[in-house]
Amino acid sequence: MQQALVILALLALGAVLAQYHVANQSYFPVTKLASADGYTFHMVQDRTAERSDCGKANDRFLAPLKQACRYCEVVYARCERELHGLELALLMGDPVPMHVVVAPGLRLAIEGPEKSVRRDCEYIANDLVKGGAAAASCVFPGTLRRP
Repeated sequence: MQQALVILALLALGAVLAQYHVANQSYFPVTKLASADGYTFHMVQDRTAERSDCGKANDRFLAPLKQACRYCEVVYARCERELHGLELALLMGDPVPMHVVVAPGLRLAIEGPEKSVRRDCEYIANDLVKGGAAAASCVFPGTLRRP
């Protein structure tokens, strides 16, 4: 009986520690979208405290795009606990070799036709402000920016 109580106590402790570990995780909503006209969008949103909130953030971003751009392909939409490469550079505000829309809560890198990507980046930034964002700007390739 005493051995069963010890095992039960260890299981309970393990459950508490597992819950603590999960509760202290955070997730970054990241998305990559490709359009039929040669654009690729890489999005990193602010960290969320729960995985379900991360999924909801990706859904909020993708829902209007799926309606507006029927020929766009969602390459991925996932929740990452750690970022690497381009996504980490976007989060940290490091210079990247593409135009980036920076707004509260998101960073959106845009690859596309050279002759129009700057114009489209500025259009997206302006459209975000018109839609209610406190601020948004288009940052040119290789420029250091604040996250």
